[in-house]
Amino acid sequence: MQPSRPLAVRLINNVGGALMKMGLRSPLDADELMQLAIRKAGTSDFGGTDFIPALEKLCDALEHEAALTAIGRNIARTSMLNMLVRRLQITAYREQNPVAAEQQIRQPLFIAGMPRTGTTILYELLAQDPTHRFPISWEVEHPVPPATADNLYSDPRIAAVDKQFDQVDKLVPGFKAVHEIGATLPQECVAILAAHFLSEQLVVSYNIPSYRTWMMAQDFSSAYQWHKRCLQHMQSGFGGKQRWLLKTPPHIGYLETILNVYPDAKIVQTHRDPMQVLGSLSSLTCSLRSLATDNIDPEQVGREELHIWKDYLTRGMEARERLAEQHSDQFFDIRFEDMLKRPLAVIESLYRYFDFEFSDELKQKMKTYLDNRPRDKHGRHEYSLADYGLDAARDAQQFSAYSARYLPAGSALTQP
Repeated sequence: MQPSRPLAVRLINNVGGALMKMGLRSPLDADELMQLAIRKAGTSDFGGTDFIPALEKLCDALEHEAALTAIGRNIARTSMLNMLVRRLQITAYREQNPVAAEQQIRQPLFIAGMPRTGTTILYELLAQDPTHRFPISWEVEHPVPPATADNLYSDPRIAAVDKQFDQVDKLVPGFKAVHEIGATLPQECVAILAAHFLSEQLVVSYNIPSYRTWMMAQDFSSAYQWHKRCLQHMQSGFGGKQRWLLKTPPHIGYLETILNVYPDAKIVQTHRDPMQVLGSLSSLTCSLRSLATDNIDPEQVGREELHIWKDYLTRGMEARERLAEQHSDQFFDIRFEDMLKRPLAVIESLYRYFDFEFSDELKQKMKTYLDNRPRDKHGRHEYSLADYGLDAARDAQQFSAYSARYLPAGSALTQP
C-alpha cells in the first residue's frame, strides 16, 4: 500500500531516500539521542534509568524494521528527542519544586476498553464535569512550567502544538476524519507513557513488530510510576482539588499495575463486538504509520491488531477475575449500544455506582454538549474488514470467551 502524498512530501522523501542509501542519514541511537536531549534541556537527570532498555529496543526496531522515509526518520528522531527533553524538564522541575512530588492523586477515573467502543464520547461527557481534570494535548507536549487554571486554554504554547498537528494533516490528508487532534483537546495516556518508551502509541505509529512483541512481555510498573509523576506535575499548577479523568484503550492490559500504583482508582471498561471495531482500528493504524513509511501492508496490520487486541482483552478478563474479591467495586462496565442509545442514563448509573455527585446542572450540561456535538466534523471515516484481511465469521471465534463474558445476547447495562 502506497500512501497518497502531496507532491512536495514525495519529493523530499525521494531526495532523502537517495541520500540515506548513500549513508547520509541521522542515526536512531539511544545514547546519542540522550546526549542531544541533555544539551538541549541543560540538565542531565532523566529521573532514573529504567526507561533506557525500552528506548534502546525502540531505536533498534525503528532502524531495522520500520522502513522509514526521510520524513519518517525525522519524525521518529524528533519525537524521541522531545520525549527525552520532556523527561529531563519534568525531573528538574520536580527537584526545584517539591510541591509537585507532594501531590496526592485521589480516586483517578480510568476509561479502558477497545478503541471505537464509546470511549471517546464517554470521555467527552465526563469532561463536562468541572470536578474532573484531564490531560490536555499541549500540556503533555510542553509540560514545563505546568499549566494553571488561568492559562489552560490560553497559554502561548498552544499555538506551537496546533502548528505541529496541522503538519500531520498536511502529511496525511484526511487524517482528522480518522482521529481528531488538537492542542486543546483532551489527550490520552498513551502520550504520557510514550515518554517512558513503553506505549501503544509507538507501535501504532511504526511497523516495529519485534519491539511490540518485546513490549507486551514487559512489566509496566515503572511506566505507570512515570505516569503518576506526570499527573503530579500537571496537578501542581491546580492545587490538587480535582479528580483525574484518564483514557487509553490499552489500560485494559495493565489493570493490576494501575491498581498497584493507584490503589483507589475507579476503572470504567467499555464493550463492543470486536469485529465491529477492528476494521476502524486497522484503518487508524495504517493512517498513523503512513506518516513515517511508504511500506504498509493492510492485511498485516489487520492480523496484528486482531492478535494484539485478543491478548489485551484476555489479559483484562484474567486480571479482573484475580481482582474480583477485593476490587470488584472499583470497576464499572458499559456496553457500546447502551452508550449510543441512552448516554445520560449510563452516566447517571456510573455516578451512582461510584458515589459521585450527579447534579441536575451537570446533567443539563452534558445534554447540551450532546445536542451540539458535531457529527463527521472532518469527513466520514470509510473502511471495511476485508480491506485488512479480516472476516467477521472466521475471526469472531478469537473473541468468543470475551463476548460470552461481556456481550451476552439481550443484556442491557452490564453493571448491576
